[in-house]
Amino acid sequence: MPSNSSAKSIKATMEQVVATAQAIPLERDLHAILEDAERASVRKYYLPDEDDRLRSVFAAYLRARSMLIESIDAIMPILQNKQNWKNELRTFAVGFTAGCMLVRSTKFIIENSRKNPTIWNKLDESELRYNIERKTLTKLYESLSSPKKMYQFYQATKFYEASKDEIMDLANESELDSELVQLLENELPFIESRKSHYFKLRVRYKMYNIVRRNSSGFKKTMFHIFRLTGSAVAEMKHPSKGLNKKNSIKKRVSQKIMSEIHASLEPGDIIVTRHDDALSNLFLPGYWPHAAFYMGSPQQLKQLGITHHLTAPEHDIIEAKKDGVKFRAHAETLNVDHFVILRPKISKEARVKAVSNAISHAGKRYDFLFDFTKANRLACTELIYRAYHGQGNINFSLLERSGRMCIAAEDLLNQAISSNKFEVHAIYNADSESILYNNEAKEALKNSYESQW
Repeated sequence: MPSNSSAKSIKATMEQVVATAQAIPLERDLHAILEDAERASVRKYYLPDEDDRLRSVFAAYLRARSMLIESIDAIMPILQNKQNWKNELRTFAVGFTAGCMLVRSTKFIIENSRKNPTIWNKLDESELRYNIERKTLTKLYESLSSPKKMYQFYQATKFYEASKDEIMDLANESELDSELVQLLENELPFIESRKSHYFKLRVRYKMYNIVRRNSSGFKKTMFHIFRLTGSAVAEMKHPSKGLNKKNSIKKRVSQKIMSEIHASLEPGDIIVTRHDDALSNLFLPGYWPHAAFYMGSPQQLKQLGITHHLTAPEHDIIEAKKDGVKFRAHAETLNVDHFVILRPKISKEARVKAVSNAISHAGKRYDFLFDFTKANRLACTELIYRAYHGQGNINFSLLERSGRMCIAAEDLLNQAISSNKFEVHAIYNADSESILYNNEAKEALKNSYESQW
């Protein structure tokens, strides 16, 4: 049987793949973008609003792509230490589903861009607001058009077809398995449509470069998926590029700093954070990208009169991340490079309601679409929005981003402080390696990003 840690890792990766699927663009979602492209093609350039819509969609695609690649990366150690056949089959299904979505979505982006040079040229421009480097689309095309890489994907497809019945049977194991299998079934038309193309590539590529060497067929197949989907990211900018190795691995917030700020937290505090080298920072505008909700320790919850059975005493934070909305330990949430703490200026009754609201959303899936009009999936700032909106006269305004209504982390900061319903409790000053409080913290926060207060 797989170890508990391996099973937990596979489940978390499955959750991430299933959640990310909603952010992969489909043709029906891109009518406005394609209409913009037709108009831009006629005039030979994009208007600013058209440019923003196109870049936002492309950035969302690139971020979803990064999350799928991270998923495949996460399961590779499990494949190398394989347990029983069933466990390997589930892991293969996770990787193959992610690989199919990556290849199909990239192919869709490339084919639509090739039809219109104006689109291609625009997407090949650099865009600092979204951390998009110059020639990003060209690099994606080079990865997709490689006969070697596509033939490797063909090898994975052959393995899938040989094990299809067993993989489909995984749908009976759990609701999450069923969702993954459904995603894979949705990819079947794409897999079928590519068979003739794979056959041509087979003629063009020397088979011995793929199938020889001393390794199991299963391990080779998964390695090929990893190489195919992961290679493009190596050619693209990563936030840690340019940082020294120490900083890209060890976080700036030390255990001492973490303990100091944790001791000062109160239920309802908002923790806004930043990693210098996280994939989650890719293709997102702004300096502050993420937020979490400090729920409180068991003792603090008891003082508020809130009855809640924590999964573990140290789980005093509720946070929406790629694996869903979960209770987490502060050691996980504060393992970052930068943080700022906002504190609500509201009554005890309103605070109790806000904390209870946040707790009620535990277990939901992460919202990679950032659509705050729907409550079945939540992004990190949406958890804060749904916890606080309407409590103690706190009101947040949703803003339109890429055709969806949401609040980015920096929008949250701007609205919270401008409303005078929140105060800046603390901020970590990485230069002095110390925590600033109150007025000093507020001034440091104001200078850390393009604040609007």
